[in-house]
Parts: sequence; structure tokens; C-alpha cells
Amino acid sequence: MSRTYFPSTSKFAEDPDRYHKNALHPLLIGDVLENGRYRIVHKLGSGSFATVWLARDTVNNAYVSLKVMSANTPPESQELRILQQIRDTQLPHPGKQFVVQLRDSFTVDGPNGKHTCLVTDVAGDRLARPDDLPYGDLAWPRMVGLQIAQALGYLHALGIAHAGTDCYTSNILWQLERFDHWTEEELYACIGQPIKHPVRRLDGGPMLASAPEYTVEPGDMAALERRLRVDRVLLIDLGAAFYHDQRPPVVYTPAPLTSPEILFGGEITSAIDKWAYGCLLYELCADRTLIKLLFGWNNDAKKDQVAMLGRPPEALWKNWEERDRYFCPDGTPKEAEGRRLKVDVLSLKQRVRNVGRPLSERDGSAVSEPLSPALQHLYDLLESLITYDAGARLSFEAIQAHPFFSDTGI
Repeated sequence: MSRTYFPSTSKFAEDPDRYHKNALHPLLIGDVLENGRYRIVHKLGSGSFATVWLARDTVNNAYVSLKVMSANTPPESQELRILQQIRDTQLPHPGKQFVVQLRDSFTVDGPNGKHTCLVTDVAGDRLARPDDLPYGDLAWPRMVGLQIAQALGYLHALGIAHAGTDCYTSNILWQLERFDHWTEEELYACIGQPIKHPVRRLDGGPMLASAPEYTVEPGDMAALERRLRVDRVLLIDLGAAFYHDQRPPVVYTPAPLTSPEILFGGEITSAIDKWAYGCLLYELCADRTLIKLLFGWNNDAKKDQVAMLGRPPEALWKNWEERDRYFCPDGTPKEAEGRRLKVDVLSLKQRVRNVGRPLSERDGSAVSEPLSPALQHLYDLLESLITYDAGARLSFEAIQAHPFFSDTGI
């Protein structure tokens, strides 16, 4: 498809060519929505099917997150319905405090179509392991991991799967103290003035109503987080979530967290959340992904899953047409041929053993020495999540009760 606009000069702002019929809704700083109630103050980010803005709710005198969905949001997305259920349910559950809550919703009619708008609380930066956290220190991963397990457990208690697609560190944020009393000048002093990038047509013609005058870089939410963070995570973005009894035919998940049944072509169930959680917990503990990728994402993920767990069940194994390039029929790696790299076997236990070591000291060879008690608990927990047998994966209630989380305060 030919371009209409010059690409953005910033890697932090969305591509202007995403503004067209049946796509993103154009917004500028200072614009107002919903009969003047919400005034756009800054940018929070953008995704595949939305832009997200920092807005001022002039009725409640509060800063809010305003997600404006693309007009071509997939029809199977049930985000609004699910958020409404979470808001309205009376189910008492400790995980509710860690899941995004809907404050308001409305629809905007714009030059590019109809756009659902979701209003939620403002949160901080994406979840990341502290830079100064020593290798092998599991106190912080335990605290964060237990909160995420409670959040997912709450969704599962409502019959909702997050879908693994978005149960990823970019969609787990830190909660913030309220800052509604700040003036916009005080806000800008913390997160910076909006940085604007003019949108220009390639042919030099006049701007179309379908595109904004400029795009905006997200504000410095890390700076806001440093001042206002509280030690509670927030699971956001339910755009790919589904009900347990309404399973989608296809799920698109970041390869490092993709379960075998997604990769190899098996039955999709809510158990994909449990695999994704296990991968995420390992990443929090080890500061690296459980599944290593080199070139082709999905193909590398398949190879490394087999290298870690061995040959999958025949129902999955037979669906991988390229398996014979890398593995013998019993699942052992073949010798490398030509430019192809040999698959290195690295068991789950050895990956857990490497958690307490810096990257330069991590070893792929088999070691017979026992794991420390803490790492043994971690291994026992991951072993009951990182398994080909989706039905055997632990429930989130059992995860929370696991000895790995003993004496963990949240």
C-alpha cells in the first residue's frame, strides 16, 4: 500500500499513515470529548488498535487514562463488555485491586468512523525488574508474581481468560497515588511538555480531516512513577481477553510467552494464561525470558520448547512441518547442517538453576548438585505450569498457595 504521509520523525509516535478511513481517530492536545467532559492533556501511548491519552475529567476534577479504539478494532474483541463485568461484579476477591477498572465509556463519531472510548485510572510505567536487584534475590519477584497471580485468578473466577496475548510486562503497570490536585503546569514539570511532530503529506497537498495536524510522543511516565508509585501492579489491556466458554479460533501471543497449543496448533483454552504466567514469573526472577529466540520468532519458540521439555505429544508434534530439520523422531536434536544452528538442550531445571547467576556465568551443561530450597520451590511451581499437558497446569488458586509464595507480603 502506498503512503500518504511522511513517516514520523520519532520512534515514539505512531505512524501518521494509520490515520485513515476505518482506522485511528485524530486527536490534538486541548481537544475535548464527550460534550466537553474530557480534555486531552498529554499522550500515554498507542497500540495496534488504539491511542491512549492522559486527559482531565472536568466533572470529577481528576486525571484519567482515555483509550480511543480504532474504528477497525476486531469484532471479536470483548474489552468493553469484560471491563463492564469487572466493574459491576460483586465477587469479593483479592485480585480485583490489581486489575484495571472502568470509570466511564462512550463512543465518538469521527472522520474515520465510530470509536469506542474507555476511561480508566492513570498508571505508571511498564513493569520492569529493578536495575539494582541482585541476581538470586527472589523477594521482589515473589511480591510481584503473587499480585499477578491474584489478578489472573480474579479474571478466571469470573470465567475470563486474559489470553496470554497481553499478560506481558508491557501490559502490567505500576499503580500510582492520585495527583488530581496538580495543575497542568505541575504535571508538565514532571512528565514534560507534549512533544509534537507535524504530519505532512508526501504530495504536498492539504491535510485531510482523517489525520491530525501532528502526532504526540508519550509523556515521561517513568518520572511520574518515581514520584507517585505504590507497590501494586495493574493488569491492563483486555483487548484480546475471552470468556472460557467462548474460545477464539486464533490467539496472537508474544512468542516468548506462547503456549505449545498455540504454537503447534492444539485446542485453545484458558490454560494458555497459566503457561504465560509461568514464563512471566521466570522472567521476573531471572531477568531474561524463559524461551530464547534468535531469528524466526515462532519457529525459534518451538525449537526451544522442545529443547526444554522434549518431544511434545503426537497431536502437537505432527502439526510442525519443519520438525525434521532440527530433531530426530524421538525429539533429540540433530547435528547442525550448512548454516543451520544445532538446537542446544537446556532443561527447565537447568534454566531455574541459572536464575541466581549473571548472564556471563549461566551454564547449559547438566549439573547434578541440588537446587537451593528457594530455587527448588520455583522449579516445582514452574514444572506444574510449563508443561505440554494444558489440563494439568495448576489453577491460580493453587499457584497462590504454592510454597514459593510462603510468607510473601503484598
